[in-house]
Amino acid sequence: MKNFVAFFLSSLFLFSATAFGQASKAREIDAYVKAFADANQFWGVVLAVEDGKVIYEKAFGLANAEFMIPNQTNTRFGIASITKPMTGVILTRLVEEKKIAPEDKLSKYIPDFPNGDKITIEMLRSHRSGILHRVMKPEEESLPYTSAEFVEKVKQAKLAFEPGTQRLYSSGGYAVLARVLEIASGKPYAQLLQEYVFSPAAMRDSMDFNSENVMERRSQDYMLDAKGVVNAALKDYSFLVGAGSVYSTAMDVYRFGDALAGGKYGDAAKTDAAVKDEFVASGSTNGHRAFVKVSRAKKRGYVLVSNLGSGAFDIVQTAVEAIMDGKPVAPAMVPNPKIIPNPNKNPAEFAGRYRRQDGGGEIEIVIKNNVVQSGDIKLYPTGADRFFDYKFFGDVTFVRDGAGRIKEIKWSSPGFESVWVRQ
Repeated sequence: MKNFVAFFLSSLFLFSATAFGQASKAREIDAYVKAFADANQFWGVVLAVEDGKVIYEKAFGLANAEFMIPNQTNTRFGIASITKPMTGVILTRLVEEKKIAPEDKLSKYIPDFPNGDKITIEMLRSHRSGILHRVMKPEEESLPYTSAEFVEKVKQAKLAFEPGTQRLYSSGGYAVLARVLEIASGKPYAQLLQEYVFSPAAMRDSMDFNSENVMERRSQDYMLDAKGVVNAALKDYSFLVGAGSVYSTAMDVYRFGDALAGGKYGDAAKTDAAVKDEFVASGSTNGHRAFVKVSRAKKRGYVLVSNLGSGAFDIVQTAVEAIMDGKPVAPAMVPNPKIIPNPNKNPAEFAGRYRRQDGGGEIEIVIKNNVVQSGDIKLYPTGADRFFDYKFFGDVTFVRDGAGRIKEIKWSSPGFESVWVRQ
């Protein structure tokens, strides 16, 4: 009897200590996220799970700013490139069913695809096909496309390199892969998602984007800039089929990560996704962001989904990671850059193409309405040759050579620094 009482009291103590620790983490996460939400710099949902229990789940900001509709924990957000590992799961399952093989040539499924006899299905999955990440002008991305129609657009773009010789992150390549999966299976991509990804993981609130369908509980996309929250550019995400087209909830995103890391899709899917006991994925498109980490070894995981393109996302994600790992986190520091009107007399001198010093890609700096920008990233002046980027909270400095000409850009964001050399 004494042993039973001792065991009972010991178990009760451990349970109480665990519950106290989880409650403490939840309070710390809430206080940290709230600082950025109160400043209108973070909108979305944060979810944290430990020992199979949801210890924190809360929504912030607005799903629709025009009608002041708040985000809820079951709001659907675009999850961008977290779509890609879902496409990878479909491919693996179709390989298991012998409907397709990784070594198959693209020309087997799309006979007239340029260099299709050199591109394999595995190259598409591993970003080694040479197909560009983006193949259309931004204004074309607002139009609806079927997967077959989008492949026609990809055909018109030149390859970045000889297939298989290099690696280039490619949403365009994954869109082609999605079309191949449709051809190999005889089923539309949305149906493949439902059958091979959503249903096995009990993901009841996830769906592929279709601009004709009314999507209940869908969040609208916004961006943060010097004026505050503004509308993101209108996009029809059909151009990202298989690459960034899925809308989901925070809980469903967690279920996907847990299912992949836990083997619900099979051991081959884990192996093909390079997942052991931990799954990590992220995505960023237009105004929405998403991040998921599920660690079965540590028995914990967390998800962030957001409909506001803001650098606060990265800061909050880093803090949640540390809190979940029991590490100390400094109080939240909400940036408040001082924007200086017109400190640079000739903004046009910043325009041009720049290649990342480590070979990681290129960007183009343009001037629109006297604003310096790269894609949807606007740079607001904080001093001579210095700017602030609200999308990633980047401090951006244009560096001059001895003759006073712009030679490179030093871009410093939370947790990331890069140098871009002028071409």
